[in-house]
Parts: sequence; structure tokens; C-alpha cells
Amino acid sequence: MAEIRMPKMGDGMEEGTINVWLKVEGDTVTSGEPIAEVETDKANVEIAAYETGILTKIIVQVGQTVPVGDVIAIIGDSTAKAPTSTGTKATAEAKPAPVAESKAPPVVEKAPEPNAPISGPQGERVKSSPLARKIAESLGIDIAQVSGSGPNGRIVEKDVLAFQKQAPSAAPAMGTAPAPKPQTAPVLTGQDTKPSKMREAIAKRTVLSKTTLPHFYVTMIVEMDRAQALLKELNADASAGKVTVNDLIVKACAVGLGKVPEVNATWTAENTIRRYAEAHIGVAVGIDEGLIIPVVRDCQAKTLRQISAEAKALIGKARNGQLTPADYSGGTFSVTNLGMMGVDEFIAIINPPEAAILAIGGIVRTPVVKPGSDELVIRSLMKITLSADHRLLDGVIAATFLQEVKKVLEAPFSLLS
Repeated sequence: MAEIRMPKMGDGMEEGTINVWLKVEGDTVTSGEPIAEVETDKANVEIAAYETGILTKIIVQVGQTVPVGDVIAIIGDSTAKAPTSTGTKATAEAKPAPVAESKAPPVVEKAPEPNAPISGPQGERVKSSPLARKIAESLGIDIAQVSGSGPNGRIVEKDVLAFQKQAPSAAPAMGTAPAPKPQTAPVLTGQDTKPSKMREAIAKRTVLSKTTLPHFYVTMIVEMDRAQALLKELNADASAGKVTVNDLIVKACAVGLGKVPEVNATWTAENTIRRYAEAHIGVAVGIDEGLIIPVVRDCQAKTLRQISAEAKALIGKARNGQLTPADYSGGTFSVTNLGMMGVDEFIAIINPPEAAILAIGGIVRTPVVKPGSDELVIRSLMKITLSADHRLLDGVIAATFLQEVKKVLEAPFSLLS
């Protein structure tokens, strides 16, 4: 007999919620085979059996949240008898039960309610984001009827909202009475909604960061004309894959961290400063449920195109809900960019336990005075702001790091070596 426990899947994870069981009691499972989907504070992750045998007991039901390390199921050997009672049998078709306290006894699964099932015909799982499911449930929409526009047909928030707009226009069949419109409560100003687990985690981590880390901020302006010229040249060959401004910045930060290693560090629980030789740089990605920071590893040893390809792959996995804990753990520095959204300048909150994060604004064509004369010229300027932990870093070190990043971006052909 083997106990399956709620695994720890990433830095800071303290609990997990069972989204769906992929197996039912009495099923044969093999080692390494996915048996359940768990919602953590960062992603939905499938967990696998680490023994071969019979799933003899499901302890934690769909919708229940339990701490890391709690037993969620029992796997017996192949001679074990499956339970004869079906009263507690968990099925993929079951609607999530309300979140219960971790020490509550197992609850009996209810039959799916008609307002927002998460399974389609023949019990197939409907691929949808947690936010889309919650919105569908609040609007009384059968999510199995919604067409998904996300990767692999995944249903996201905008699909549910689009379905809501289209549904009232459907004409009833001849000779039949119009179907009653769903009675949904209007969303009123001040109405409370329960945040997703990712939003709860963001709230917890940002409050922790802002209240326990002594932040300070340093801003610098970078001329990006030569960087834009380099990107134009690199991207002339479409078959090689498009390199972005963000890729250049990540590579420039790797160079800067090598020149100013004090920034590539963390303050440990033992009140020591730990510096790293490797630059594992997190790239902030906005998704339906919130914000996640997958990590491009060993940037100091990778070429610009290697960083570009790896960053694109991680961003794609983030938006498809396919990141694993290894993809978003172990960063030593982070970059967040809102320039593509028209933001000129902003400051970011440090991602613990890192010592700093770099916020990137947009590139703006700006008249400037040409050095050595009174002549006005037009330049492409970008503001970058470093948020730094004052326990490890001081203003001079932060400014020196930004100078190194600026130097590289203004002479970007050095990034090709």
C-alpha cells in the first residue's frame, strides 16, 4: 500500500486544491501515470502516481484544499479489492465541491449541477481556465457549450463573455416556446468575488515583499536607436525566429549581473548574503489568472538567440497553462516589461527572495539636445527602473548595475558575441 500525498510543487507552495481526479476508485494505475489535476497558487499541475497498483481510496475530494504533505489517496497492490460502495466515488464529471478546511472529513461528491459543469459529453473534461469556469458558473452558463479560442481549444474568460452576449440572440425553434432567460444577478458595485488561488498568492507575496523588504528605486534613460537597428537586422531572416527588445534586455541584464555580482544575490533566512555565479532571469508574463514569472536559466552562458527561443517557449507554456514548478522556481533576478502596452515608466515590487527586479517602459521618440551643441535631434529613449532590496544593495551599486545594462543596450552588437 502507498500513500499519495499533496506534493510541494514550487517555491512558496503551502497548499493545493484538487481540481479533478483523472482516475476513480478501483482503477489500475501505473507509476508515473497522471491521476489528478491540482490547482496551486501559480498553475494547474497534473500529479502522477509513484506506485503501480489499484487506486483503492480517494481521501481528498474535488474542490478540497489541503496542506502540502497531506495524504490525498491510497494505492494498494493489484490484489486489493476495489470499494463496493460508490457513494464516495470521485469522477471527472463531478462539479467541484466548496473549498473545505484541510482537516475536514472527506465529502460525498454531488452530481453535476446544470449551471456550470466542467465536463462535456461522455464525461470528457472541458479544457478551460479556472477564471473562465468561475465566470461561467456566476453567469449560469454551461461551459461545455462554449467554444474555446485559447491554445488547443482551451476556454478562457473572453470566450465565456462572448458566449453570454451571443446567447440571448438565438431564436427558438418553430412551434416551441422561447426558453427562459437565465436568471443571473447583476454585478453590483461593491459586490465581493472570491479571488483565484493565483491572485491570493500574488496578494500574499506582494504584501510580504513590500512590508518586509526595504525597497528603493533607481531610474535611468537608455538610447535604443542602435538596439532597434540591430533587431531590424536580426529579424530580416524570419526563419531564424524573431528576437524582441525584451530578449535584448534579458541578455543585457545577464551581462550586467556578471559585472556587478552584488545584484545577483539573495538575503537568506540565516541573515547571510548568498551570491550566484549563474544568472537565472525571470520574465514576468501576464495570463488570465494573474502574473507568473518563468525563469530563463544560465543566461550568462547563452547566446541572444538561445535566450530568445527559450523565453518564447516559456511564455507559450505559461499562456497554455503548461508550466511546471521547475519552470518558475529558482530565479536570481527578474525583468518585467510594460512598454508594449504604452507605459512610459513604472516601478515593480521585488520577487522574493531575489535582491532586485528591473521594470521596462516603452521606447519613445523624443527630442533631445545633441551632446556638445545646442542642436535638437530625435532619439528613441527607454526608461528602466531598478527596484532593489536595501539590505543587500545601496544606491551606488544599483546605479552601477544600470550603467552596465545601459552601456550594453547602447552598444548592442557586443551581445552577439
